[in-house]
Amino acid sequence: MAEAAVNHVLRKLSDALVDKAQELSQVSGQIKQMQMELRLIQALLRDADSKSNRDERVREWLNLVREIANRIEDVIDTFLVEIQENCPKSCCWFPIPSCLDCNTLPTVVRNPIKMNKLSGKLNQITQELKLIYQRKNDLGIMVLGAGSEENDQPFRPTKPSDIKESEVVGLEAAKCEIIKQLLDKNELRRTVLSIVGTGGIGKTTLAQNVYKSAELVGQFDCCIWLSISQKYIINDLLREFSNSIEPGMGNQESPVTDEDVLAKLKSSLGPKRYLIILDDVWTIDLWDRLNILLPDMNNASRVIITTRLVYVAKRADRNTEPYMLGYLNDDDSLALLFRKAFQKHIEPENYPRNLLGVAKKLMKKCDGLPLALVVLGGILTTEELTYSAWSKLEETMDWHDNDGRKCSRVLAMSYEHLPFYLKPCFLYFASFPEDYRISAKHVTRMWVAEEFIPKDGSGTMEDRAEKFLQELVRRCLIQVTKKSWNGSCKYCNIHDLLRDLAIHKAKEDNFFTIFSKGEDVNHLATKKPRRAALQFCTPTEDGIYSDNTCSLLCFGLQEKSTNDSGFRLLNYSGFRLLRVLTIERVDTREFAGSDWLNGLIHLRYLGLRYCTIRQEIFKKISLYNLETIDLKETNILLNKQETTDWSDVVVPTLRHLFGRLNVGQCFPLKWDHYTNLQTLKYVDKGAVPRLGCCINLRTLGIYYPFDFQNQREFSHPEEWQTLKGVLTRTEQLASLSIIANQHEGYFIPFGGTRDLPCHEKIQSLYLKGEWAKDMWLPSVEMFPTNLTKLVLEFTRLEKDPMPILESLQSLRILRLLSYSYLGSKFICSTGGFPNLEKLQLEDLPKLSHWDLKEGAMPILRHLKLQHCGELWTLPELPNVQIESHALWS
Repeated sequence: MAEAAVNHVLRKLSDALVDKAQELSQVSGQIKQMQMELRLIQALLRDADSKSNRDERVREWLNLVREIANRIEDVIDTFLVEIQENCPKSCCWFPIPSCLDCNTLPTVVRNPIKMNKLSGKLNQITQELKLIYQRKNDLGIMVLGAGSEENDQPFRPTKPSDIKESEVVGLEAAKCEIIKQLLDKNELRRTVLSIVGTGGIGKTTLAQNVYKSAELVGQFDCCIWLSISQKYIINDLLREFSNSIEPGMGNQESPVTDEDVLAKLKSSLGPKRYLIILDDVWTIDLWDRLNILLPDMNNASRVIITTRLVYVAKRADRNTEPYMLGYLNDDDSLALLFRKAFQKHIEPENYPRNLLGVAKKLMKKCDGLPLALVVLGGILTTEELTYSAWSKLEETMDWHDNDGRKCSRVLAMSYEHLPFYLKPCFLYFASFPEDYRISAKHVTRMWVAEEFIPKDGSGTMEDRAEKFLQELVRRCLIQVTKKSWNGSCKYCNIHDLLRDLAIHKAKEDNFFTIFSKGEDVNHLATKKPRRAALQFCTPTEDGIYSDNTCSLLCFGLQEKSTNDSGFRLLNYSGFRLLRVLTIERVDTREFAGSDWLNGLIHLRYLGLRYCTIRQEIFKKISLYNLETIDLKETNILLNKQETTDWSDVVVPTLRHLFGRLNVGQCFPLKWDHYTNLQTLKYVDKGAVPRLGCCINLRTLGIYYPFDFQNQREFSHPEEWQTLKGVLTRTEQLASLSIIANQHEGYFIPFGGTRDLPCHEKIQSLYLKGEWAKDMWLPSVEMFPTNLTKLVLEFTRLEKDPMPILESLQSLRILRLLSYSYLGSKFICSTGGFPNLEKLQLEDLPKLSHWDLKEGAMPILRHLKLQHCGELWTLPELPNVQIESHALWS
C-alpha cells in the first residue's frame, strides 16, 4: 500500500505544479525537492514490501512512508481548499479556480504568513523524507533491478474466464444427494436440509448449483434465495424476503413487519410448493424468527440452509440429518487447482507433466480447502507456465501461521501478490457490509474518484477501472454474481474470509476504518481514519467529523435520538478533504439544515442511493470537481415554489448523473456545457434540445411526462425528430432508454433508430410507453442492428412481436414487461432468437399459448415468468433455469 500511496501523491504533485503553477510558484522549489526524495524512496518500495512479512522494522518503515505520503496530499489539498474559499464566486470554474480571469490571486496566495506556513510544512516533510531514506542501509533495503517483479509490468487486460458458474469440483455426489432429498415424493412435510461446514468449504457454491440445477425446473411453484449475514438487520432481511415474494413490496417507505411478511406469504404462497434457500445462517434466534413465516402445508415444500454451526442445523430440523461438507481429496484438489490456474477444464491425463510435481506440493498446502485452492489458482494465472515460476512460488512463501491455519496464509499471499495498483482497489471492498450486493459501476466510479485509476491510457478511466475489476475477478478475489447486457460485471461480491482479510489489511494500513452497529461514531475524529465506513451506526446530533478523512461511506444509518430539530450527519468544516461520500437508505429530511453538503469542494463522487432528499441541498454545494451523482432509487422532493435561477450553476467535470425520472429536474443546468458527460438518466424531454454538445454520451435516458394541462403526452413526431437531431452527434451512445407516462392512449415517439449515426452502436434499448399505431409499425429495421438487450413495457402491442424480434441476430436479453403485449399467443419459428440467453415475461394478462418450434432459442439458459395468469403450460425447455413468481396468479 505504501507504493500505491507514493505513486498517487507523486501524480498529484505533478498535476498541482501544472494546474496551479502561479498559485504555487512561491513553494515550487520545495515541492520539486519533495518529489525527488519521494522518487528515491519509491525505488526501494518493491524490496521493502517483499521483506515486510519477515521483518517488523521494515513493516514499520513502510507505514511511515505511507503516512507521510498521506500527509503531503493533505497539505496540498488543504491549500487548494483555502484558495477556493478566498476566490470570488464569479471565478469558480474547473477544476479549482485560479482567479486569473480577474487578474488577481486569491488572498491566501498574497498572504506572506500563510505562504511561509505552507513553506515550513513542506520543508519539514522533506527533512523527514531524507531521514526515512537514510534508514535503508540499516534495514537492508535496496533498489531492485528493473523488471524483476511482476509489479514492474504494465497492466495487461485479460479475457474473462469462460468457466461456467455451474461447474463444480468434488461436489457432484453431494449435489445429487441433496436434489434427491428435495424431490422425495414420499416426504410431504416441509423438510429443512442443512449444509454444514467450515468457511471456504463450498457450502454456498453447492447450494447455488442445487438451486440452478435443471432437475428442479418446474418442480416448485416458488423459489427464493436469501443471503444472511453474521451481522444482519432483521427489518432489512424481512424487506428483502417480502420483495422476493412480490417485487416492489420491499420498496415501500413504511417498515416491513413480521405481520406484513406473514400476510404476504399466506396470500402469495398459499398452498403452493416452495423452495427457500437461507444462505449463511449464524444463530438459532434468526432461524426461529424465520421459521414461523414458512408455512408447512404438507405439500413437500423444502428449505435449505447453509451454516458453519451444527447446532443451528439440528435446531432447524431434528428429523433430517445435516449434510456435513468435508475437505476435498487430493484428486479433486488437484483438478480444482489446474482448472483455476488455466481458466479451463483439464482432464487428468492432460495435466502438464512439467508442472504436475510442483502442483501437488502447492495443492497439499491448501489442505483440501476449496477457497484456498481457488485463490491459489488465481495467483498462478499471473505466473508463467513453467516449473521454475511455480516452484519459486512454492519455495519462497511462508505458509505457516502462528495459529496453525494455513488457509489464512494462502489468502494473505493472494493480497501480497497483487500489483501495487490493485491493492487499494481490493481493500475498497472492506467498506461494504457483509453479503452486500456490490454494483460494479458503483465501486469502479469510486475508484476513479479516489484517483486509483491512472489518467493516461487508452479508453476512459471508467474503462480502465472495469479492467482492474476484471483482473481481481481473474485472480479469484472477487466473484461476479450478475453480468450486464454487454457481458461485463454488473454485480459482484466478496467471500466472507476474503472480506475479513480486506478488513484486516485496511485497518493495518489505515486505509479504511469500519464502524459497525453499536459502535460510537464520535471516535471518528479521534481515530483520524483515512477512509471511514459506517455500517448501520447511529449519527450524533452534533454531527461527525474528521479533518483528514477523504472518503465516507454510510450504509443504513439507524434511528436518530429523540431530538425534534433533527441531527446533522456531517460537520462539513471537518470534512473539507472529502472526495467520496455515499449514503444509503436514509431519509435526509431528518438532517438539520439544508447546507450539510456545503464546503465539500474536493467531492468527486456523491451517492445518495435509496434515500429521500430535498432538492435544495444541491443549491449550496460546491460542484467544481464533482464527477458522479448517483441517485439510484432516490426519492427527490422538488420545491414547487422554487424561484432561484440556476442558470449560472455549472458542474464542469460531471461525467455521470442518474436516478429516478425526476433527477433531471433537480439540476436545471446548461446541459450544452457538459462535453464530458457519459451517463445521463433520466432527463426531461424539455432538456433534449440542449444536449447537442454532450458528444461523449454512452448512456441516455429520456422521460416524456404527461402534459396534464393540454391532456396530451406530446405533439406527434416532431419531438422524435428533435431527439434524432441531438443524437446525430452522440456517436458513442450504447444504451438508450425512452420512457413515457403509461396513460392509455398516449404514445411514445419512437420511430426507430435506423436513421441515427449511432444505429449500429446502440446495444441496449428500453422503451416504456404505447406506440402510436397509425404512425409506427414494428419492423426489424427500426431496431439497432447490433442490439444485445431489449426491454419493452406498456407498449400495448396487439400483434405478436416474436416474428420480428427473433430476427435480431445479436439479441441476448429480452424482457417483455407489463402490458408490452396484449395478444394471447407467441410463435417462435425454427432458427429464431439464435443468441438469446435470457428471457423475461411479466404481466402479460392475455398470453395463454407459447408455440416454440424446434431449433428456436437454441442457447436460452434463463427464463423468468411472473404474473402470466393464462399461461398454464410451457414449451419443452431443456437445460433452462426457470424462475417463476406467482406464475398462476
